[in-house]
Amino acid sequence: MNRSFNFRIIIAVFCLVMAFPAVSAAAAKTAPPAAKKAAKADSPEELTKGLHEFGLKLAESYNRCVKGSKAKKDILQNADGSYTAVYHEIDPQSITGSYKDSSDPKGPVKYIGTLTYAEVKYTSTAPTKAEAEKGPFTESRSSTTELIKYVKGKWSY
Repeated sequence: MNRSFNFRIIIAVFCLVMAFPAVSAAAAKTAPPAAKKAAKADSPEELTKGLHEFGLKLAESYNRCVKGSKAKKDILQNADGSYTAVYHEIDPQSITGSYKDSSDPKGPVKYIGTLTYAEVKYTSTAPTKAEAEKGPFTESRSSTTELIKYVKGKWSY
């Protein structure tokens, strides 16, 4: 995995964190007790659902915020004078996940999860910038696996 992609993931995670509003004091007072919430969240169905939702939010954030996304294509001039437009997306349909108990039952990390998804790179080459940006684009896919953790009732990096 190259540095550019790692930087894009960091930006996507930042966007994901910024997308969630802070919990108000009033909402915190009316929230159910942590024990009830943790018991519900720790069911296999809820863990799997939460893991998949985390992956979808990551993909949405990445596809929206990252430089080199569909809305913010990278356009480069080639040595022969032609132009190449490139953008990346995470395919939300490709997201799969699994989890297992952490090896330290007394530690803060209760579960370790993996998210696997396809990053799709689209490339178009044409004589002008406008034509390159318009397409048609060729598609190449690569599979990526991310390790995530389940701490305090939620999935996170």
